[in-house]
Amino acid sequence: MNDARSSEIPDADESAQIRAAALAIRPNLEGHRSDKLLRLFDFLVERSLQGNPPTEAQIAQDVFSTGRVGTFPGDSNVRVYVHRLRRMLQSLPVDEQGSRLDLMVGSYMLRLAHQAEPSEPENGQEGASLPPVRNGFRGKTFIRAIGVATLAIVLSIAAWMFFRPAVGGQLADTMPWAAIRDSERPITIVMGDYYFFANQPHGQSAPSGSTLIWDRSVPAPEDLIIFQMLNPEKADSVSDQNQHYVTSATVAAAFAIRTALRRDAVFRQRDVHLVSASQLTPEILKSTDVVYIGQISGFSAILRDPVAQASSFRVDDSLVSMTDIPSGKQYRSDGIELRDLQISRRDYGYIARIPGPAQNSLILIASLRDAGLNEMVSLALDGERLALLDSGTAGSPQGFEAFYHVRTLGSANLGATQLLARPLRSAGIWDKSASVPEYRPIAMPTGRRR
Repeated sequence: MNDARSSEIPDADESAQIRAAALAIRPNLEGHRSDKLLRLFDFLVERSLQGNPPTEAQIAQDVFSTGRVGTFPGDSNVRVYVHRLRRMLQSLPVDEQGSRLDLMVGSYMLRLAHQAEPSEPENGQEGASLPPVRNGFRGKTFIRAIGVATLAIVLSIAAWMFFRPAVGGQLADTMPWAAIRDSERPITIVMGDYYFFANQPHGQSAPSGSTLIWDRSVPAPEDLIIFQMLNPEKADSVSDQNQHYVTSATVAAAFAIRTALRRDAVFRQRDVHLVSASQLTPEILKSTDVVYIGQISGFSAILRDPVAQASSFRVDDSLVSMTDIPSGKQYRSDGIELRDLQISRRDYGYIARIPGPAQNSLILIASLRDAGLNEMVSLALDGERLALLDSGTAGSPQGFEAFYHVRTLGSANLGATQLLARPLRSAGIWDKSASVPEYRPIAMPTGRRR
């Protein structure tokens, strides 16, 4: 049973497509008078991403019981709501490639289906244990998922819904966009991502019991090798599955920026490419103008080192707070987003422009958490608000950084207040080497020394 379940876990490409499609579909469910359909959808999305299809009893208990102990007696309600959700998904338009998010018949799993596939007959018992059908792209690199027309159309619609277009003049008239106005280079939009490795407990045969782990001390596959060397007792239980995670807010924000650039008369003739941070190479960093979108903790090493040298901020070990080095003041995000309680929350956003290694530019639109990212994208697409940046600071040849306090209420942004803006210390950042951790030799277990 566990072996079959593990084989259903979507790879990075498919997971990214499912999350993006769910983000676009969710507003269609939020308008219903009852929230049961929305709760069912969110539950199935998460279980599908885990490759763990629930049973009818689990749905009844976890979705409809509202915390009561015991199995929810009205299991027939599960079938009713599943049927309604399936019909709703089928009623949504497909893109020109014929792709959409579909609820599988015979298993409570969401998948990416194609119109060309033969339809499955809706008979037989709901929740029967049938083998899942996996569609979409099976490659392990995220960019092959986001590069297809299917996802581009879905996320362009989502970006239009969640982010306002630029106002108060073209983007090219304001910093940081003015820095790349006269460039003829392609533009690369880089999405912050996170590396996951697989943990396989001892005594279990792969892939049974395998789980994906995010460890801030293991940000890349190369670091996993070091982790195995320094922790020989765990070396056999962890492995690289080439899995990277991009948050849904980051994906939507990246497509919003790309849509805005294509609308702007100055930038619409430029080639605009999308990659995840883990796919950013020195060649791309040198030959294109780079726009980073995502949480600050999603920087890959190729970006993290020069940004850390140029900025006067330090990201704290918790990854949810930053310290202003000159003043010593710490700014901490509230972190989680409260949807049900009308309590104001705070986050912090960051916009910067850094001179690149080859007379190109690196633009950062980032935040500590996703709540701040939404507001930073809205600000970055608003010419009037960008014009409030001091021209002397924003136009500094050394680049600049601006820091904002973002206020949120539930899933809504209430605005952002600029806390500071200053030139960067970017001289020589591309010539300096990053510090290397001190080598710690592995202590051989007793009795194994030679």
